[in-house]
Amino acid sequence: MRKRTTEALVFAALLVVSRAAAQTTLDLAACIAAAEKNSPLLRIADNAMRTASLARSELNTTGLPQVQAIMDATYLPVPPRYGYDPAITDGGEVRGTLSVRQSLYDSGVRGLRLDQADADLERVGHERRQASLDLTLAVTQAFYDAMRAHEESTLQAESVDELETYRVLVDRLYRGGSASATDLLKTELQVSNARLALAKAVEGEHGATIALEEVIGLPPDTALTLSGSLADSTPAADTTLPQQVDPDATVDMTIAALLVNRSVFDEDIARHERLPDISLFADAGYLSSGDNLRLPTSERLNGLGYEVGIGIQLPILNWGATGFRAEQREVATDDLRNRKELLRRSIVSDAMRLRIELAGVRRRLGVLRENLGKARDNFVLTKSKYAAGASLTLEVLAAEQAVIDARAAHIEALADIRVLTAKLERLNAH
Repeated sequence: MRKRTTEALVFAALLVVSRAAAQTTLDLAACIAAAEKNSPLLRIADNAMRTASLARSELNTTGLPQVQAIMDATYLPVPPRYGYDPAITDGGEVRGTLSVRQSLYDSGVRGLRLDQADADLERVGHERRQASLDLTLAVTQAFYDAMRAHEESTLQAESVDELETYRVLVDRLYRGGSASATDLLKTELQVSNARLALAKAVEGEHGATIALEEVIGLPPDTALTLSGSLADSTPAADTTLPQQVDPDATVDMTIAALLVNRSVFDEDIARHERLPDISLFADAGYLSSGDNLRLPTSERLNGLGYEVGIGIQLPILNWGATGFRAEQREVATDDLRNRKELLRRSIVSDAMRLRIELAGVRRRLGVLRENLGKARDNFVLTKSKYAAGASLTLEVLAAEQAVIDARAAHIEALADIRVLTAKLERLNAH
């Protein structure tokens, strides 16, 4: 029997060790680093930056001479039975040339598109920063939600232990005739309710942990434990935050301003469609007519040659299409300016609201600490009075519940301070 007991103890110890070895312990910084490594959103943002850079490089190539090979052959019947005018068609054509075209003047459209591409490249860089900030905030919220759930679960477990200890006391007094059966039943009912609350808290902890693992990019079956506690280095004042949020300097407003600039470039490009486009072209190769190819070799003309020319394209009449396009761009720009103003107002009001909430939670935290100390003292005193027969069971249970409520409110306030501080930092990110 003793051998089986020893084997069972050894097995249990090995199980505990294996579970401990399988656990992953992370602090907030490690969670953020893992999330940035595993985030598909950041990889999408990186791809957007790469795409913008490639688009800028592609646009650069349009300023270089454009070279292309042209090869074609046509056949046309020769009159009198069928055929076009032989003076024009020459019975068909055979051509194989290398053509070069160089833009001399494009009414400034290429320069505007290059400036727009530079603005797009800057914007996607800020959007990459924005995605990283949003991810950091999401991880921070999930981290403190999981930590709060863990501390609430620990609190409920301690409550069960405390009530179980008190139940043993009541049971001993009941067996000694100093307590009634009603006292024992009430205590056992409170213990049962505490166990139910513990089970619910554990479920909440598991759910919060899975949510954190999802944001980080870890599989949901990972045995994850969090390093630290909510009480560690809880910010006590706005020492790390600026007193005033400058909305125009934030990442979100910078992106909005760049979107407005991009739309302004679209307006200018549409207006420049009214200006001429001048280009130089040249080609060299073989060009011959069908009539020439029908001649004997000795009489056939040499088809090798080249040509150089200049082309000018000037829009004369397009029934107002250019003006309509320019007006559409102007309307789109006005919409973006209005959205930018709405964003600015939102940032200012959100910053004010978060500061008010944060100040209120910090004031509440001081009161909660005092209440927690008083609730603990009251519970110890009431339990001692009950042991001496000077207090009722209901008073002891109520005092114990007051301790649990005070600790839960304290945990919630600590978590709220962390989350509100993270939101303010995100809102003010430059």
